[in-house]
Amino acid sequence: MTIPKAIRLLLGFAALLVVIWSFVHVGLRLAGTRSDVGKINLTILHWGNAEEEQIVIKLVEAFEKEHPNVKIHRLHASNYDPKLKTMLAAGTPPDLFYLTYDNLEEFASEHLLMDLTPYVTENSPTGRHQAKWLDDFYPILLDVFRYDGHLPGQGALYGLPKDFTPMVTFVNLDLFQKAGVKIPYDGWTWDEYEGDMRKIAALSLPNSQPADRIYGGVINTYQEVLNNILWTYGGELFGKDGTDFRDIRLEDLKAQAALQMVKRLRLDEKTVFNATGIALEGGQQFYDGKIGCILPIGRWMVPRYRSIKDFRWDVVPLPHGERTVSRITTVAWTISARTQHSQEAVALLKFLCGREGQAMSARLGLAIPSLKSVAESDDFLTPGLEPKNTPLFLKEITHARRSLTPKEKEFNRIFEQEMSSALQIGNISTMDAARNIRQRWLRELDSPLRKEQAAPMPWGSLALLGVGLLTLLLILFVRCASRENLGPIDRANQRAGWMFIAPWLIGFALFTLGPMAFSLLLSFCKWSSITPLGEARFVGLGNYKHMLYHDREVVGQSLWVTVYYVMLAVPIGQAASLAIALLVNAKVRGIYFFRTAFYIPVLIGGVAMGTLWLKIFNNDYGLLNGLLRPITALFGATPPDWFGTDAKRWAIPGFVLMNLWTVGGGMILYLAALKGIPASYYEAARIDGAGRLRQFSSVTLPLISPFIFFNVVMALIGSFQVFTQAYVMTGPGPDNSTLFYVLNLYYQAFEYHSMGYASALAWVLFAVVLVLTLLVFRASRRWVYYEGLRS
Repeated sequence: MTIPKAIRLLLGFAALLVVIWSFVHVGLRLAGTRSDVGKINLTILHWGNAEEEQIVIKLVEAFEKEHPNVKIHRLHASNYDPKLKTMLAAGTPPDLFYLTYDNLEEFASEHLLMDLTPYVTENSPTGRHQAKWLDDFYPILLDVFRYDGHLPGQGALYGLPKDFTPMVTFVNLDLFQKAGVKIPYDGWTWDEYEGDMRKIAALSLPNSQPADRIYGGVINTYQEVLNNILWTYGGELFGKDGTDFRDIRLEDLKAQAALQMVKRLRLDEKTVFNATGIALEGGQQFYDGKIGCILPIGRWMVPRYRSIKDFRWDVVPLPHGERTVSRITTVAWTISARTQHSQEAVALLKFLCGREGQAMSARLGLAIPSLKSVAESDDFLTPGLEPKNTPLFLKEITHARRSLTPKEKEFNRIFEQEMSSALQIGNISTMDAARNIRQRWLRELDSPLRKEQAAPMPWGSLALLGVGLLTLLLILFVRCASRENLGPIDRANQRAGWMFIAPWLIGFALFTLGPMAFSLLLSFCKWSSITPLGEARFVGLGNYKHMLYHDREVVGQSLWVTVYYVMLAVPIGQAASLAIALLVNAKVRGIYFFRTAFYIPVLIGGVAMGTLWLKIFNNDYGLLNGLLRPITALFGATPPDWFGTDAKRWAIPGFVLMNLWTVGGGMILYLAALKGIPASYYEAARIDGAGRLRQFSSVTLPLISPFIFFNVVMALIGSFQVFTQAYVMTGPGPDNSTLFYVLNLYYQAFEYHSMGYASALAWVLFAVVLVLTLLVFRASRRWVYYEGLRS
């Protein structure tokens, strides 16, 4: 079909306008930055809700007004940790950024932070006070951000705390009153807590739905939360007052008493809300008035809870056993070691942590100011605003304690996996979980990757070797090509052909073959991606040894989850695609609408699809369980908790069910294959007396077998690379039931920064997929029918 000249001119004019607009837009942006020429530019990175972001904006504007020679570029990140670590890995870190205490050791050990000690021990930044400026900070908060190369708490200061919070208990006063429970403003023991939870849970109506049930409380099971509970029982997570990271004390009687109390309330008595899978979470249930209390939790929930209108609430101390302890959570502003403007950066740091900003944050209610003068003023105490018992936060400072955990992120992964199995699912006992944590963590510490004597990777020599090999290959290729006896025309055609494919060859070498070779080299290295590449250390087969022995539980589980998914998703998905293709191949009115409707879900991105299916799979109000509940009730059963307590059995079938929503891609290919079968073949089969089933097995299947082969190979490769759905919906899931192989690879590369180990995982996956694909190719000789190749 020929496009009319007028339409072609119109399209050309529109394209020209787009090009002109792009140049004008870029030019205006450049012109807008001219005012920054000659100024000192500082970049800051932070997180926070809209109110907290406005506080930072106001502080930045005030600082720029006082320092007209400084221009601040503010970056706000909702997904803060990946953003910061990406900037660190790229070698372009922000000058100032938020520092959490769990990142302190790692960042300080890698020399990514500036030592603030010489700068912040001066007098007040305004020069109006003679006393040491640091004296106004709570000492425990400063100690959190000190590090001497071994343990936090002493040595150089790497951050100024902007705010903090101890852990307390948020209580629903109306539910306590309705259950006849005294509000424990003066404190309570864990035994009293258990009794009160039973009384409040008894308020639930018989046979009430999960979304309508009343629970006594919520006990979160994160590592730091459980650690706080251990302390109150007199237990410790690690020996030597929590500083000996090889001496895990979870098997001690006091620690076991704490863990068994949590398990008893969550799983046995069910008086405490047990949040698993895709369902209502405890914080939302408390907000909705269905939870008596939630603990341990910090000040950050106050702004949200102030919008509650349906019930009264307040804060009370954490329950205690042998002692009263409240864990401190805090965040600091810090300065990158690579900043080019240290004096201006320090001035901005002091300003951001000064009285004005902390007073604004205090009035917002998110946290407690780190300056004592602000925390003890009405800016924080806010008379007349909830919670009424706000002074409790300051009182709890006397019982405050900071958490000490290994700088290796793998410990949290091991701890939360085993505790999830014990406290959320109930597959193992708390003692078994404690033993597993100890054994797996000691194996992790004894890994060859932990050895410090590894030699630096010789990148220079490897680069020269690579250039030499490429040069040799190019010379051999040119010589082989020149030996061919071609005429002038054939040689000209040959040159033209090489020129046509040269862009693809260059792109393949630079963006596919090159990265693959680099990844292979990295698989023999130990390298944290937040440090320069020159810091990589050669460990030989250390990554592969770590995979086979020290990390075998996680790698084995991720392989099993992926293989289980492939075994279900590939045959079911192909059968569904072919069945739908047969249906939409019918010659009926309106069939084009159905073809389009089946294909449209393929166009929806993985994140959007995952978000949609989160609603469908929700245990409490999801569409799927809503349809299944009346049916299962006939048999005295309930629908599965797909990604929660029933995840071991139903999580992977759930993902397979979700995958069926996108069978339209395979349907299109099968439909094209069906359209290509001559009608004469079916006529001949009918003349021979073949029915529909025999026609399908003897005519349709053989003739579309090349398409089946292609779809199976592509589905096989794609199924081994499942990532987005699990990342968006469940993460690793309870007891690692949805830890797909690529998801584990992602965590190793971008959560734990073990880029060398992640590269080794990637090459193992490549080998597995390659072998299976070759096996499918070899088996295809027996069942794939190529009409032009058969006699």
